[in-house]
Amino acid sequence: MRLRLHRILFAVGFVLVASLLWSSELRGQDLGNISGQIRLPGGGFPSERILVTLQGRGAIINSSYCDNEGRFGFSGLVANPYYVVIETEGYQPVRQQVIVVPTISQTNLVHIVLSALPGSTGWGSPEGTLGANPNLVDVADFAKKFPPGVRKEFDAGRKAEEGGDSAAAVKHFQAALRLAPDFYPARNGLGTQYMRKGDLQAAEREFRQVIAEDPNSTQAYFNLGNVLFLTNRNGEAKQTLEAGLRLSPSNALGHYLSGSVLTRLGDFKAAEEQLKTARVLNPKMPQVAISLATLYLQSGREHEAAAMFEAFLRQFPNDPMVPKVRAALTKMAKTSSP
Repeated sequence: MRLRLHRILFAVGFVLVASLLWSSELRGQDLGNISGQIRLPGGGFPSERILVTLQGRGAIINSSYCDNEGRFGFSGLVANPYYVVIETEGYQPVRQQVIVVPTISQTNLVHIVLSALPGSTGWGSPEGTLGANPNLVDVADFAKKFPPGVRKEFDAGRKAEEGGDSAAAVKHFQAALRLAPDFYPARNGLGTQYMRKGDLQAAEREFRQVIAEDPNSTQAYFNLGNVLFLTNRNGEAKQTLEAGLRLSPSNALGHYLSGSVLTRLGDFKAAEEQLKTARVLNPKMPQVAISLATLYLQSGREHEAAAMFEAFLRQFPNDPMVPKVRAALTKMAKTSSP
């Protein structure tokens, strides 16, 4: 009985993981980006990579380190006011508001100049060759590097994606890449479309190329990790997701996918930690509760599984998974009855 129930829930989880990365597009929301650069008062760059945090509604949305030329970026943002926050030794804290309205502008450019604290000289500029990651968007070079034609094709691809026209989305993303082969957001979008069509081999190729062009693209690591999970390459999926989480340690999706992989690998303790972290970072992800309940079932913790299913029903009473969860609880109750 437990094995059959686990198979049902595993199949459900497979579909959830495969679709989670596209959930925002399926809701028809426009998504925007923030691209920025950090400089010192004299115009140089910091000699160390600085942690940049994106906050919204009092919570941490994401975080990443800038590259050697102070460039950073955040993608996949719904319309909202956000704050770019920098708190680093020797400099005044930065809390700069950025209002993202994708229907008006797809990309918001941010230019931050750090101010040294009184009595501090800061870090100064690094020696040697700069620009470890040339694909993070430089504010000054953005229009020159990615001309309007590229952005026009990319925006058209996103619109087609949101309208459910996958063929048109692929066409526009490919057109953007013909104009600018290193425009990795279009390549990531193309890979996502291949995932949606079930062409995991093509999706994998695109996500690997994004990472090769932009090693700081956290979303590409999570997309690739998902493909590897779906094709049962769990060891590589684990390593890929860990790389993404090193870049973005507060990413709930990354922790969720990592927990799913670790569950399959049988490392239930580590998987539980990852899934609980995802639940804390984003309590509104119903998939996490289901994955935790499934993990508890696999490890023989039926009471905790039932409690998690009950918590899911209380928190997400209108979720499409409710009938299946209720059926699972009914079967569990019958099995435990004397």
